[in-house]
Amino acid sequence: MDDKKILNAVEKQFHEKYYTAKELEYSNKAGTFLSPLEYRQFLAYKEDLASEGSPFVSPLPLPAFNSQFLYYSACNELNSFLDSYHQLSEDENYPTDRFSSAYIESRIYSEIEGTVNVENVPTTRSRLKQLLEEDAPVENINDVIIKNMKAGIDFVHELPKFSKENLFRLYSLLSRDCLNENDRLRPGDHYRYDSVEISRYHGCPFEKIDDCMNALFSYADHVLYSGNIFEKALLPHICHYYILYIHPYFDYNGRTARMVSYWICLLSGIDLFPPVISEAINQTKSNYYRAIELSRDSHNDLTYFFLYLFSVSLDYLVCYQNLEHFTQVAKNSGSVLTQTDLNYLKKILISYNGAFSYADFLKTANVSMSKQGALKILNRFMKLGFLKEMTNTGKTKLFDINKDNIPYSLKYLNHQR
Repeated sequence: MDDKKILNAVEKQFHEKYYTAKELEYSNKAGTFLSPLEYRQFLAYKEDLASEGSPFVSPLPLPAFNSQFLYYSACNELNSFLDSYHQLSEDENYPTDRFSSAYIESRIYSEIEGTVNVENVPTTRSRLKQLLEEDAPVENINDVIIKNMKAGIDFVHELPKFSKENLFRLYSLLSRDCLNENDRLRPGDHYRYDSVEISRYHGCPFEKIDDCMNALFSYADHVLYSGNIFEKALLPHICHYYILYIHPYFDYNGRTARMVSYWICLLSGIDLFPPVISEAINQTKSNYYRAIELSRDSHNDLTYFFLYLFSVSLDYLVCYQNLEHFTQVAKNSGSVLTQTDLNYLKKILISYNGAFSYADFLKTANVSMSKQGALKILNRFMKLGFLKEMTNTGKTKLFDINKDNIPYSLKYLNHQR
C-alpha cells in the first residue's frame, strides 16, 4: 500500500471536499488518481480510523450486515453546513411565527406533495386541498396514498415515542389499503419474513431485522434525551438512512424512512422546524438516490448522505424564509402573492445560477406558457422589487434576483453536490 498516497486522499476528503470514489480515482480536481485497489485500501484505512477512535471518523452503534459498521466523517464540508444551520437558527430576523398553524400547514402540504412525487405518485396542490381540507371522496389509489400520508403526519405530530410498536403503527397508516398480497406482512409480524433485493443491493437478512431495529430505537432514545445538538441534528438522517439500509418491509420503506426523519425532527426539538426534506428531495431525486448509492458503495460512509440532505434542506429553509419576506413586501405594497406566485418564486430561488431569460424561467418552472405570459409574471416580480432587469447587448430581456431585497443571503443556496 502506498501509505503517502492514501493519507493524501484522506486529508483531501477531510479538509477540501468529500470526494467520491470516481473523483478520487479519475478527477484532476482531486488529483489523487487512486487505482481500484488503492481505493479499497483507502476505505479500509478510514474504517481503521473509526475503530481506533479517531476524532475525524465516528462509527455508529448500529449493526451492519455488509460492512464492518456504519460511520461518518466530521469533515470540514459537513461542519460548514452545520455552522450554516446554527447561523440561520440564531439569526434575529428568523421568523418568530414559524410554529404558527398557517406556517405548519403550508409545510405539511409541501411535505405530502414532495413525498408522493418522490414516489412518482401524480397529484396536484388543488387535489391535495380537496382531499385534505374538503374531505373529498377517494377516487383512486393515489388519493388513498395521500390520505394515508396525512394520517401518518397527524400521528407523528402527536409526538409518540420512537419505538417498535409506534413505528409499526406509522407503517400501517402509510401502507393501509395499498399493498399487494405478496408485500403484506404476516399477522403478528412487525417486519418482513423473507429476503429482498433493491436495485443492486440486498436488504438486511430478515432474521437480523429485529435486532438491528431495536438497536436503532435504543440509539435514537439515547440521542433524543442525552445527545448534544450536533448528534440531534444528524439523528433524523441516520434514522432515514438506516431504515433504507435495513429495508424492514417488502414495500413502503422509502416513504416510511422519510416520515421517520420528519418524526425524529419533531421529537428532537430542533429550532429549524418543521423540515422540508421530502419537498427538497423531490426536486433533486437523482441526487438523492446517488447519495444513497455513494454511502452504500463506500462501506456505509453516511457522510455522502448527510452532505446531500443538509445541502438541499438548508437551501429550502433559506428559500422559505425569503418567500415569507416577499409575501410581507407584497402586502406592504397592496398586493397579494398567490400560491402559484410563491411556487414560481421558489423555483427561481432554488434553481438560481445567475441572470435568466423568460425561456429559462419556463424551463425551471416546468410549465407550458406563452412568452407574453411568462414576461407578465416576471415583470410583476420586478415591479414588486423581487427581480431586476439586467443590462445586456442582446435582444432577449434578462432578469436577476434583486439581492438587495432578500433577508437571507443566497450564499446559503445551491450547495447541491
